[in-house]
Amino acid sequence: MSFSFGLPDSSLWGLPKFDTLVPPSPFQCEKLTKVFDASMKVSTPLTIAIIYFTSVHLINPIVVRRQLKKANLTEKDAEKLSEKELKRLKPAPYKIATFGLFKLFVLLHNIFLCAYSVWTFVGMLNSFSRTISQISLKTNSESTLVNFVHAVCDVESGVFQQTTKDKNLALFGWWFYISKFYEVVDTIIILLKGRPSSLLQSYHHAGAMMCMWSGIRYQSPPIWIFVVFNSFIHSLMYLYFSLACLKIRVPTFIKRALTSMQISQFIIGGSLAVFHAFIWYSDVSGQKFSGCINSTDQALPLLINVAYLTPLTALFAAFYIESYIKRKTA
Repeated sequence: MSFSFGLPDSSLWGLPKFDTLVPPSPFQCEKLTKVFDASMKVSTPLTIAIIYFTSVHLINPIVVRRQLKKANLTEKDAEKLSEKELKRLKPAPYKIATFGLFKLFVLLHNIFLCAYSVWTFVGMLNSFSRTISQISLKTNSESTLVNFVHAVCDVESGVFQQTTKDKNLALFGWWFYISKFYEVVDTIIILLKGRPSSLLQSYHHAGAMMCMWSGIRYQSPPIWIFVVFNSFIHSLMYLYFSLACLKIRVPTFIKRALTSMQISQFIIGGSLAVFHAFIWYSDVSGQKFSGCINSTDQALPLLINVAYLTPLTALFAAFYIESYIKRKTA
């Protein structure tokens, strides 16, 4: 068994055929299987993403009006304020955000997402290690790189395969997709604390739903990057949020490093995802060569993710400049 690099088949970039069967549920539980099947319909993430994004940007003006009222400013006064001055308005928290139970919920929310992200990241590392070992027995190849490529690209015998009861990308990836719906709680917390949600925040969450759905629905090999990279970054990010809830001061350079890591994951992860299109690998017998991405349906999630990551990277870069560079020189 081996792999090589070459130009992808031009037919990959045609219109998707949408003829890929819905992947089998990774669960034996009937109720979870029904949830899985419902979540694989495009209407599920699309509807939730649209409702979420629209609701946030309808609520934002209400939150801003509360901030203006707290600052004893009228809406006419607000028209004279610059965008920077609007951002500097003091928060106008709703009463619920002042309760101890709310603060406890926010802490538990961040601890949960931190622990969940660690579970996903460690689980994916174990899945890769186990799958690579299993593949090496079939191929008699001692090359970890060759076996890794096979684990990533071969849907039937790689990290996506479900012929064993082992936890793999089909399971971790689906839960990670579902977690993107729960993460909108981050935005709800921000709004209740009396600050409007940024475009970066709402675009980030809404787009992640569609990206993860497409990758899991069409079992596109590069989706492992989203799961592994993002779970690692989220482990650190939600740890930071948990510490902040506990009033533990985190040095500015660590916050800056976290933002840099987020930007890096988009650039490196997106580049690696595109790189999959140029990989050709042989099957276990070593006779037949196939592209790592071998259908228009598998190429669709790649295109969606790249289209999503491009403006997201720009938004994060703008946030980085505004938060750490301009503020430092001001």
